[in-house]
Amino acid sequence: MTNAETQLAALFTNFEPAIARLGKALRKKLRARLPGFFEVVYHYERQGSLLLAYSPTERGYDAVCSLGLYPEQVKLFFARGPLLAGADPQRLLTGSGKVVRYVEMAKAGELDRPEIEALMVAALDLAKACPVAGTEGAIVLKVEEQAQRASRAKRAPRAASPGRGRTPRR
Repeated sequence: MTNAETQLAALFTNFEPAIARLGKALRKKLRARLPGFFEVVYHYERQGSLLLAYSPTERGYDAVCSLGLYPEQVKLFFARGPLLAGADPQRLLTGSGKVVRYVEMAKAGELDRPEIEALMVAALDLAKACPVAGTEGAIVLKVEEQAQRASRAKRAPRAASPGRGRTPRR
């Protein structure tokens, strides 16, 4: 196991065994479904969540889909979710976000459903991304960056930005 794999395995131990097993099984299927994609890992300690973003680049915000593990559930997120309505006649996508929608996952086999596959194909088309069979994507850990960002946010409250109405009238 690589160092990144070891660190990711340690993050899975933060979850109840059933959630961790489901997350690992879905991760394995997503890695097989999206060969060559980067797996960008974020750990949100305050929310007790783990997010694995599957992206053609090393940036999580370019992700086609993401796997989110929470204390009591696992969600499969689709970027550009509102634009996937045409590929979702059964209205599986949940949420009201402007960018992302999700499907709650109860079993790893749900990823093989034709309706989920149709969403995946549509998401890949929208992103103009194509998995390359036979290639292996890398794991990009953003865990330390997330911890540093959270630490900075705790230490320094945001300063009021100089805005309108700050200069006296004459």
